[in-house]
Formats: sequence, structure tokens, C-alpha cells
Amino acid sequence: MRFTVAAIALASLLFGQAAPAPTLKGVQKIYIEKTPNDLDQYIQAEIAKKLKGRLTVVLKAEDADAIMTGVGEHKTGTGAAVTGRMLGLHDTATAAVSIVDKSRQTILWTSEAGDRSLLFGVFTRGGPRKVASRLVKSLNKALEQ
Repeated sequence: MRFTVAAIALASLLFGQAAPAPTLKGVQKIYIEKTPNDLDQYIQAEIAKKLKGRLTVVLKAEDADAIMTGVGEHKTGTGAAVTGRMLGLHDTATAAVSIVDKSRQTILWTSEAGDRSLLFGVFTRGGPRKVASRLVKSLNKALEQ
């Protein structure tokens, strides 16, 4: 009788414990969902350049440890080009992304970025490429902490 009670208690301790919460540091493979203005393609390229060996981009969500989702906006036109790109007064491209666990139950990391450049705005790259570069730089900092 004592053995049975002890076995039940041990089994409830072993099987009743919740799995440890996923963390950003545990992510090795990431799936990037399609985003507006092909921002996902720029993020993939930046991850390949800046996080090579640390993070791998996979093409199927089921193969990933985490999923990156996001939204973005890119303003076009003369007004946006003059005040945003040439004068550096506002962003012409912005994005907000989040990395969630595979079950989409926990947000592991989130960030937002724009392409505004007050100094040398005309001479630096802008648009979704600049936004992707800033997002991956922020992700790299989060992974190092």
C-alpha cells in the first residue's frame, strides 16, 4: 500500500510539472512569415549576414523553434521622399516584428524600427533594407544578453 502511494506521488510530480517556458536564447531555427514590402526577405538576408552560425532561417514553420511575425509600412511619393529621405524628418519605412514560440502562446521578443536618418540621410540606404538591418541588430543585442 505504501509503495503504491509513493509511486503515485512520484508519478504526479514527474508528469505534473509543466514544461519549461521557451526562451529567446533557446531559439536556433526560426521561420519568418511573409510581410508587406518583402521585409521578410531583407530580414532573412540580414540574419544570414549578422547572425550566421547563431540563428538559422528555415522554410517551414514546423521545422522552426520559433516564428517571426510582423507588419510594415513603406511610404512612397514625392512628399515622403523629400521630407523623409532627403531631410530625414520622418521615417519612410517602418516595421514591428515579434518572435513567438512554436505554439504561438508566448512572445519571446518584440521590436520596432524605422529608417529615419538625420545625418547623411541622402547618402545612406533606407527603406525596408534599413529597417531590417536595425531589427536584426536589436535581435542580436537581445540574444547576447
